[in-house]
Amino acid sequence: MSPLVSWSETVLRDGSQQAQAWVGQYGYHAVVPTLLIDPAGVPWAWIFLILFAGAAKLHVPAMLLYGFAVLSVFDHALYWLGLKGGRPLVERIGRRFPKIADALHQAEDAMHGRGIWTITLGRYLPIVGRWVGAGAGLANVSYARFAVFDALGVGLTTIGFGLPTYLIGEQIMDEAWFPQAIGATFLASTIVTVLIVVWGGVRARRNQTA
Repeated sequence: MSPLVSWSETVLRDGSQQAQAWVGQYGYHAVVPTLLIDPAGVPWAWIFLILFAGAAKLHVPAMLLYGFAVLSVFDHALYWLGLKGGRPLVERIGRRFPKIADALHQAEDAMHGRGIWTITLGRYLPIVGRWVGAGAGLANVSYARFAVFDALGVGLTTIGFGLPTYLIGEQIMDEAWFPQAIGATFLASTIVTVLIVVWGGVRARRNQTA
């Protein structure tokens, strides 16, 4: 067995075990920890959950809508915290949770540096992703603009990743090459994420030098 095949099977086994555990414990409410605990980047926890929710005969379209609502509420709550609390709130958070405060600052900087589309696509960046709502609030983005671009990002995460996963997974989960496909996709997404982080760091250093 090649190292890639072995690693791919490990990725699939670990992800499926966690997804099945959440489905068994929480049922439809597994949506909440999956979306809120999953780190920024490709939402692999969500992908695995949808795969095994279908296998568990849960109503996946209802889970997709539930996920959209959960992630929207989370983002909007962070937006209003950032908008109303501002930097004094970040400073108070920083005294107790410096890593979270640093992530909030990075989310705000990303909003200024990359523009309004950060609300939609910034959620796939490490560190920044989970806090795009607060970053938009700190950057004083208007609520109407935030709501539109956040809906696009939330829809891309929950439905854009979830629906194809459900439809395709039903057809190929039992195929012998499925673990390798999952592992290869996971590896490719990790490499892309690392390259984005490195490029962001290079751009930041160039801007500081300029």
